[in-house]
Amino acid sequence: MPLREFALGMESLDRIVAGERLRRVREAVFAVLVLELEPVDPRL
Repeated sequence: MPLREFALGMESLDRIVAGERLRRVREAVFAVLVLELEPVDPRL
């Protein structure tokens, strides 16, 4: 899961640098937040 979060964070940065619209940047940022909401197995 941390690798997915990192990849989405990098995607959002790439979108900012590319000058994409804020809506497209927020899609990647909100995807990271959704991943944070997923329950994590406490045995890990």
